[in-house]
Amino acid sequence: MMLLHRDDECARLDKALRACSDGTAQLVLVEGAPGCGKTRFLQYAADLAADRGLTVLHAAADPGARREDHALLRRLAACLTGDLPRPAPAPDETAAGFATLLRTACANGPVLLCVDDLQHADRASLTELLRLTHTLHEAPLLTVLAQSPYHRTDGFGLHTELLRHQGFVRIPLARLDARGTAELARFWGTPVPAGATASLHALSGGNPLLIRALLAETGTPAGPHEWPQPEPGGPFTEAFATCVQRCGAAARRLATALAVLGPQADVQRAARLARLGADAAARAHHALDAAGLVTGTRLRHPAAESAVLGMLSCEQRRSTHRDAARVLHHALAEPVLVAGQLLAAGTATHNWEIQALRDAARQEPFSHGDPDGAPTFLRLARSGCPDEPTRLRITLQLAAHTWRLHPAAAHHLLDEPQAALRAGQLSCADAGWLARLLAAQGRLEEADEVLGRAAGDVRPARDSVPSQPLAQCPVTHERPTAPVTRAAALWLSPGAREDVPAAERLLTDTPLAPATYESLSRALRTLVHHRPQRAVAWCGRLAEEISARNTPGWQAAFATAHAESLLRLGDLAGARREATRALEHLAGRGGPFLLAPLALLVQALTEQGEYATAALHLHPTLPGEPYSTVHALAFLRARGRHYLATGRPQAALEEFLEAGRAAGRWATDQPELLPWRTDAAEALLLLGRPGEAQALVADQLALPAATGARARGVTLRLSAATAEPRRRVELLAGAVDELRDYGDRLELARALADLGGALRLNGEGTRAGTITRRAWQLAGDCGAVPLRERIRPAGGPERAARPVRNRDAARLSGAEERVAALAAQGHTNREIAVKLFVSPSTVERHLTCVYRKLGIARRQDLPSDLRTRTFEQAGH
Repeated sequence: MMLLHRDDECARLDKALRACSDGTAQLVLVEGAPGCGKTRFLQYAADLAADRGLTVLHAAADPGARREDHALLRRLAACLTGDLPRPAPAPDETAAGFATLLRTACANGPVLLCVDDLQHADRASLTELLRLTHTLHEAPLLTVLAQSPYHRTDGFGLHTELLRHQGFVRIPLARLDARGTAELARFWGTPVPAGATASLHALSGGNPLLIRALLAETGTPAGPHEWPQPEPGGPFTEAFATCVQRCGAAARRLATALAVLGPQADVQRAARLARLGADAAARAHHALDAAGLVTGTRLRHPAAESAVLGMLSCEQRRSTHRDAARVLHHALAEPVLVAGQLLAAGTATHNWEIQALRDAARQEPFSHGDPDGAPTFLRLARSGCPDEPTRLRITLQLAAHTWRLHPAAAHHLLDEPQAALRAGQLSCADAGWLARLLAAQGRLEEADEVLGRAAGDVRPARDSVPSQPLAQCPVTHERPTAPVTRAAALWLSPGAREDVPAAERLLTDTPLAPATYESLSRALRTLVHHRPQRAVAWCGRLAEEISARNTPGWQAAFATAHAESLLRLGDLAGARREATRALEHLAGRGGPFLLAPLALLVQALTEQGEYATAALHLHPTLPGEPYSTVHALAFLRARGRHYLATGRPQAALEEFLEAGRAAGRWATDQPELLPWRTDAAEALLLLGRPGEAQALVADQLALPAATGARARGVTLRLSAATAEPRRRVELLAGAVDELRDYGDRLELARALADLGGALRLNGEGTRAGTITRRAWQLAGDCGAVPLRERIRPAGGPERAARPVRNRDAARLSGAEERVAALAAQGHTNREIAVKLFVSPSTVERHLTCVYRKLGIARRQDLPSDLRTRTFEQAGH
């Protein structure tokens, strides 16, 4: 047998063998950590002695026979007699018999007596062996004993007795260094590249057994600089667990503590968890380190931690994790660390455990890439909480965190606190929290009930609100509604156009977290309604911020806001894309919130003319009462717009009126949020009821909240439908200005088309043609196929679509481009002069230059797709 990298150790053994052959008794103690080669060294000694003609007695102590007196002696005697005596003789007979056998063997020549795993020997055998080594000090006897230095069970001063022998030699077997590791790998047939030697040595710690296990598991290096990582359950982890077992009970407990604590382990915490004193913990750590099983206070590899934990039963593992939580809690560790241990334990019933889980949820592990951490902590706290008020608060906290992962689950979590409120078991503070969460989910009527009960103002139950229409059309803003303004404020505020700067500041200065999501959502809604182009930018930023995190609820919410913003700008393809993305995020977990992106998808498909595809989504199957939230308003409107586009104005009118009734009941009757009156007016016009349509339009114009550019533009366009011809042009011109300022290209196309028709009736055919072509092109840009077909200009698409070449546009000055764009939209020279604050002669001079640079001869030949700040940057 050959030993690598053990030259000094072999030389000392050889010296002892020569002395024994010369008739001098020798005693060698071989010490080394588990896996460092003690057994192999003893086998080398036995082979070497046998080659030199010595009589060899070689046995290993059996840990299972530690309580059997003289069990080791019987094994050694069998080496001389060839069999163990059966039945076992009396203790005195065994000791005397073995002594006789050994003296006889020594009388016949030198003898090598090897004992492996001495730490497992029974006490009687140890006592007799020590007596014989001292008695036979002049006999040719070489006694080689091997044991782990940190796993001593003798209890009677074994080392002291060994030191009294005049021929005592101690041979320590240490771990291999990097060079020895590479040599051992080469010996076993696996050459290691120079760059991978350090990686192999770091994984094995220089422990020969672990080196052999790694070679058996991976076979070859992964590359010139890296050794393959071991897998759980492989030879490496099995060998690692064996080494830990052989390091002794204290080291085993310490290794378990280190594995459970992981990155949070230090000497004090591990010692406390292992229930070891400072000295015992230091010895145990030294044993693990000597075997190459630890690096500082961490086990060598995560797979090694799994191997050590695999030595425990399920119940032991859960108990150890719970003890680790207690140790970390007393050490004032971060609540997330304590909660992680409680989660592994699977139980939490003590007050400090419940509080640690709640605190961990507040620390927002979402920011560390673990979005499911907080809900998981809270679910565990909720399941074990014995105190009902605390359990309800945990439920509210869980609902707030669950929204970003599973909106439908968050919706149902609020049912229990609502029932507790009605039973008088919810505090005022918790009732306010519940109301905010209900409002954030769009459940405004339920939120108002909560606020009313908390204030002692119990409102009628929801079932008492009539489900039938409150009145026949027309419906006016003076119609009485349920007083739910407090809950509506939680949903809408900030919502006025004047709040746009404050909303942007909030989005700029506030990080996204569960505690800030509600306020950020309201700020984003403000931008969606009043500055959709800015909302598009913010939706993109927020989506990018959470793109790498598993937060489907938030991703769906931001995609929905993005889709609505694009729809308000006339980007039908973009709105369809983002609405589809939101629905993908909500697949199987949307609940009533699913109606919000579904409404946008239906509306985009309808405007694109894909009526059959849109019809597939008109009647979704959702659990519970999906039409009880504010998200149903947009869906009712989208379904009505589809009915309107497919020639069913009466069905459309019913949808619009139902949406209006719900908006009034929930105090969200704002034209920017839901322009149901103008929608109903369009249906009434198709039904031949212009008087009722005009009443609704007038009603919307009179609303205090009808101040937004988009709402006013649409309202003016519908108002013109029943006005006198000359008044019609004025109203439509105002609608065009409002919609151009807002940036809604689709509604602008409708207004321009109506304006072209009104001008044609007034005999202004040339201007009407220019404006109609512009409307046709805008409808095409939006992808609104039905609208484009309806307003196809008389000159044909070839003339209407004449584009401006980049090189031609580049030759125009800024002033010339603005004048040309307004002229292409049908404005007269005087109107252009008023808009740009210049004289009519200046407008005429600019137009002359434009004609020359673009190579055209008249106003009608101006390209209709000139891009200017007047329109393209509107809405910024």
